[in-house]
Amino acid sequence: MTRVTLEDVARKTGVSSKTVSRVLNGEPNVSKRTSELVQAAIVELNYVPNSAARSLSSGKALALGLVIGWPVNSPYSSTLIEETLEACNRHGYNLSLYALDVEITKRLSDAYRSRQVDGLILDTNAAADENLMSELDTLKVPTIVLNPYERQRQPRTSYIQIDNFHAAKLAVEYLIGLGHRNIGFVGHHLGHILDRFAGYTEALKAAGLLVDPALIASPAWPPLDRAGVAAYSGMPFQVGFQNATSILTANKDMTALFAATDEIAMGALSAVWAMGLKVPDDVSVVGFDDIVYASMVAPPLTTVHQPIDEIVSLAVKHLIETIRHPDTPPIDVMLATSLVVRRSTRAVTTPSPCITEQHGGTDRPTVEAPE
Repeated sequence: MTRVTLEDVARKTGVSSKTVSRVLNGEPNVSKRTSELVQAAIVELNYVPNSAARSLSSGKALALGLVIGWPVNSPYSSTLIEETLEACNRHGYNLSLYALDVEITKRLSDAYRSRQVDGLILDTNAAADENLMSELDTLKVPTIVLNPYERQRQPRTSYIQIDNFHAAKLAVEYLIGLGHRNIGFVGHHLGHILDRFAGYTEALKAAGLLVDPALIASPAWPPLDRAGVAAYSGMPFQVGFQNATSILTANKDMTALFAATDEIAMGALSAVWAMGLKVPDDVSVVGFDDIVYASMVAPPLTTVHQPIDEIVSLAVKHLIETIRHPDTPPIDVMLATSLVVRRSTRAVTTPSPCITEQHGGTDRPTVEAPE
């Protein structure tokens, strides 16, 4: 079978080969109508771009690197990888995946120097590596960090994040609005979880409620290294199960629990069930992240929705723009979150008006109808 070429697509649409190339590369200044015609011709002719030729002609790898500091088997990481892969595909780029380990700085610098990747996307833990961030800045690698915590400020680094503090505050305010007064917290001392814990305490203080240490279970969690990543598997669930069991046993009057992540919240759901109690009849539970399983557990979990798809889409688009136009200024963007109300929460008294105004990039609660 004869290979369909870029010139065939150009003849089919009546535009120049250069215009077809610009559409394939997602370059600006191409009309919507022309782009649609080219895309339709590509589908009709079953044209497959020659990525090797494109790379040679552009002098670029046409590949982005994603550096994961969390275990790849966590729901958050797997969602992040999937969304990044899809976004790269939409722009005609390949994706290289890197796990954070003791050799990461050398591996990434080698990959960039040898033109295996054109730019990098780093998650929270990866960006906390000072040596890595310094080396990327020295090499002038186009870099964007998702949900930074310990920022290594470099002049060319971009950041995209959510407001963990205000999102958590809104979630706890929602529980307070339902009449809950004894609200527990389960989390850990790691990165942005500390901001979520701060949001929890601020909501209680603002409502005139006691921040009771007996209702808080936030164990120390050492920084993740190669060994730590291996040991992480299943740990959030265990943190939720063990610590929710502990504080529920010691505090019979606790009616609600805010968990720092959905994985921790799912462990808490199991703890409530194992103790012969029910969610939300006896204990309301709220999570954070809105991972794919949040709507599948029983009961479906009320949680803070983190817009990973929007975060990744913006990150890939901006990173590619920076690669093509090195003078593109870096961005520092905070995207909105929302509280998704499902069936793991209920009122204990006549609820006071729920706080719905926007707080620092956090939208008002939305209610998800039972499936």
